[in-house]
Amino acid sequence: MRRLLVAILLVATTACGKKGPPLLPFMRQPKAAEITGARRVGNDVYLTIAVPTANVDDSMPASLATIEVWAVTAASPPSQSQFTTLATRIMEIPVARYPDPSDRSGTIVPDPRSGALQGIPVTISESLTPDAKIAREFPPSAKATEGRPAPRGTAAVAIPQAATAEPEVVRRFYMTIPRSDRRRNGAPSAIVEVPMTMIPDKVPAIRVAMRGHDIRLEWEPAGGLLGWLLDRVLPLEPSPVEERQAASASGSRAPAAPSGPTLYYIYRDLAPDPLELPSKRAVPSPWASSPATPINAQPQPGLSLTEDVPFDDRERCYQVRGVRGTGAQRIEGEPSARACIVPIDTEPPAAPTGLMASVEEGRIDLRWEPNGEEDLRGYVVLRRTSGSDTLQLLTPEPIIATRYTDQLNLLAGQMYIYVVEAVDTRVPLPNVSDPVEIPVTAR
Repeated sequence: MRRLLVAILLVATTACGKKGPPLLPFMRQPKAAEITGARRVGNDVYLTIAVPTANVDDSMPASLATIEVWAVTAASPPSQSQFTTLATRIMEIPVARYPDPSDRSGTIVPDPRSGALQGIPVTISESLTPDAKIAREFPPSAKATEGRPAPRGTAAVAIPQAATAEPEVVRRFYMTIPRSDRRRNGAPSAIVEVPMTMIPDKVPAIRVAMRGHDIRLEWEPAGGLLGWLLDRVLPLEPSPVEERQAASASGSRAPAAPSGPTLYYIYRDLAPDPLELPSKRAVPSPWASSPATPINAQPQPGLSLTEDVPFDDRERCYQVRGVRGTGAQRIEGEPSARACIVPIDTEPPAAPTGLMASVEEGRIDLRWEPNGEEDLRGYVVLRRTSGSDTLQLLTPEPIIATRYTDQLNLLAGQMYIYVVEAVDTRVPLPNVSDPVEIPVTAR
């Protein structure tokens, strides 16, 4: 009996220590790097990509080394699973190295000079070549389909569709794939698109002028007068006779033009402030670029713009782009020629008014009404003797007060001509008002 119990214990002990088959090593995959914005400006496409901060298992930071950007031009998008087979990789964005989730030493510090930082969106640009604008033809199995597939064993029935009058729009589709430091693909992003239709015509000419404190910008319509008339042409009336469209017409549809009239974005380049110290410029990087931002938040239909600017003697250069379409289908044309202007204050203050003088023995007091200009710096007082054209400056610096007392070498019985002028704050040479004179005889 004792031998039987020992045998049972030995068998149980051996069973508990038995090893199973080896497990596969656990590998982390980064989450998708979603494309949050796509904008076509002329022949450039700008994509804003959100750099993920976690893996698909929600562990942080993301095991992320690069983000691949793929693109293809077609009438319809390929399926997500075959996107990389049919598309072209246009860029690989490096991502700064982060410590592994299991590393608690904290010795690895992400360096923004080595790549994009996790959690911070980056904007890249693609210059569209002539080949990039040509649509590719995909096999039916490669195209993205909508709805559920037909049940197995059910014969597919071709249902004739009514011909549509709307032309097909050729688009360029983009998708990103993050890759870990072990070159393992993460989750692909959603597919986004931009239209490959013709861009709006170029604005032929713009004019810029200064009117007081305002800059007035005017331009001709995109495409000239003919383009302006075509934007406003009335729609064609329907034919009284019903016309039947050929069945093969849908297979050779031309790209559609952007919808709606031509609107306009205005761009401005401002010269640096000469009084500020030069700052260090960041080294340009192909994975960190962004388009210029127009000064009008929404494209405008008008052909002019007025902007209130300070007189800071900084050159301002303007360009105008035509815009067609709305939302994700919006396309900007090529920029117009630059028109530049330096806002210089050439308007002098108004001449002082109400100048009066009172005389006492050995002194002459002057008074006048204050000016109302916002950029008024002060007043200058000068004098000359009767019969002389030489003016003597009595105030080396402009004075703020609207009164002045003269006690400088006055001769009793001598007539003095006093001159008061208003000056503004323009530097280095202020604008000076017309002079105001008053004759006074000293006692």
